[in-house]
Amino acid sequence: MKTDKLAYLWLQEMPEGLFALIGRDKRDAQNYEFRSVEVKELSARLDGVLLPKQTDLTYFVEFQFQRDNTFYARFYAQTLVYLRQHHITKWHAVIIYPTKSAEQESNEGYEELLAETRTTRIYLDKLPSAGELDAAVGAFKLVVEPDAKAAESARKLIERAPEKLDFIEKVLFYKFKNLTRKEILKMLGIREEFEEELKKTRAYQEILAEGREEGRKIGLKEGREEGLQQGLQQGLQQGLQQGLQQGLQQGLQQGLQQGALQAKLEMIPFLRELGLSDEVIANRLNLSLETVRSV
Repeated sequence: MKTDKLAYLWLQEMPEGLFALIGRDKRDAQNYEFRSVEVKELSARLDGVLLPKQTDLTYFVEFQFQRDNTFYARFYAQTLVYLRQHHITKWHAVIIYPTKSAEQESNEGYEELLAETRTTRIYLDKLPSAGELDAAVGAFKLVVEPDAKAAESARKLIERAPEKLDFIEKVLFYKFKNLTRKEILKMLGIREEFEEELKKTRAYQEILAEGREEGRKIGLKEGREEGLQQGLQQGLQQGLQQGLQQGLQQGLQQGLQQGALQAKLEMIPFLRELGLSDEVIANRLNLSLETVRSV
């Protein structure tokens, strides 16, 4: 997943993080609508525009993770064209860099536009450790967090804000491209603990036992039917043996799957009480969002 995709998801899912980052009350994010807009006259796209729902500043947000010595010319040209097209007079730019070294070498000619009253420049590596920041800010700061500290910072963030888990996982998948999903989850210490707790619940044990019994009955029934059919073709004794074996295996598998599914469904209200969103619950339980919302 590329950085620009993570940036888009961050602004879309956690706009309060941007307001915390620039020193505004993060609750102000509720009064804004996020868009990724195309400036048609230039056939160019701005990373993000936060449009106020009432009279306030319009924010133009750009994530610049590679040095481009023509960046300011391009960014302000796009911004000013958008201002003209939409008749906007109150605006502020926010440019987010991973480090100071990613900024273009010379600011000559752009000093007035880069003044703090018009533009806020953020260098992520200058911020405190991700685990110590506001959760919405820290979740994105993980992008540039040193690999040796990323897992620890991610665990701290999840402890404080479990609803950010889905985005934090995406950042870690981006950072550690050589690791599998299972390895990432093991790094966070989330999936294994969750599955172990799930298996300890009484509901899971009872439903699993019912699933085994149902599987045994299905296996016997299907085994007899398939065995009789094969016995007519290859011999009654061989057919019964193969049919019973295959039917039992298939039936037990189906029964266990049904039991595990029911156990997951039983866990959904409990997880909601813990404050997890339906999206996070669906991800953790490997269920579709529609299935979770139907409970």
